[in-house]
Amino acid sequence: MHFFPTPYKDELLYSVLARYCMRSGNIREIHNFEDLFGTRNCVAVMELATHLDALIRNMPANTKYTADYFIFNHTLFSYLAAFIPPDRAERIISYMRNGDGSASYISLGLVSSSMQRNPYFRFCPECFEEDIRIYGEPYWHRLHQVAGVFVCPKHKVPLYNSTVLVRGGNRQQYINPDIENCVVRERISYNSNLMEKMIWMAEDVRILLDNKFPHREPQWFKDQFRVKLVEKGYARMNNFIHQKKLKEDFIDFYGREYLELLQSPVTKNSGWLDAMVRGNNKVTNPIRYLLLARFLGINLYDLFNCKLKLPGENDDGASSSIEVYQQLWDQRLIELCQTGLSIRQIASILGSS
Repeated sequence: MHFFPTPYKDELLYSVLARYCMRSGNIREIHNFEDLFGTRNCVAVMELATHLDALIRNMPANTKYTADYFIFNHTLFSYLAAFIPPDRAERIISYMRNGDGSASYISLGLVSSSMQRNPYFRFCPECFEEDIRIYGEPYWHRLHQVAGVFVCPKHKVPLYNSTVLVRGGNRQQYINPDIENCVVRERISYNSNLMEKMIWMAEDVRILLDNKFPHREPQWFKDQFRVKLVEKGYARMNNFIHQKKLKEDFIDFYGREYLELLQSPVTKNSGWLDAMVRGNNKVTNPIRYLLLARFLGINLYDLFNCKLKLPGENDDGASSSIEVYQQLWDQRLIELCQTGLSIRQIASILGSS
């Protein structure tokens, strides 16, 4: 390559490569792949780019870019891999650098997941116009492509589907956003309650994308959530969980409609929330970690960087005094008594008799 486009803020690498293809002068798309990767044996993917080491080798001389720069700043890796263990994260980075794209998706559970991904590239109409004013052209934003993000947190407007398929179509073609494939045919409107929660989620996803948080073992997040569950009266020190009350409050906090939109409904027999709070070490979709963290009032920076502890706990999580649990119990009991609930209702919430 004799040139390479400068990536824009939060631009997908897919989008950067699409801009290269538009300017390359190559008549056939396959020649763009030879320029970029030195091979025809690869496909255009949106979430997790591949063959990144080859891409760097084919860059103009003295390039400042690295494979890790693209992975952490211009793919969805930082979001999709946020809650996976360190060893698996390293494997996925290796797959992305060396070209084993399907292995990346399998390792993240994207292939087998029951949660559907966006079928089309998405865009914010306000960002589209703003990008043209500032850069002279629109581009695909990372944040807008995350399944579960329905609004642009910058402009606080709904996102819309383009006509460009994420999967399917010509897999050896990078497609730019333009006035023909990014058309708002029918305005979307969300009520204020839904919009508030959608903005919360978009902002939390943006935090994951914009930060290189340390990868943790599943036990780390289990312990973090356990502290807040006990503090808020949803769990006891012996790991008993008040599932009924937890689910009721969780649904009240988010609303059934929003949870359905996120493909994360909570029902009597719902498995995902049970699994997350009961200590199942299976990694689930990042959206669900974000839902539980915000519900419990855990700042994302604290969730990853600060070991949460109950009052009186040692660094290993062991209680230094049996009085710790008694203090929390008494505090929770006083709070419930002040709500005007009956003794029977309070006993039910506390799991007592």
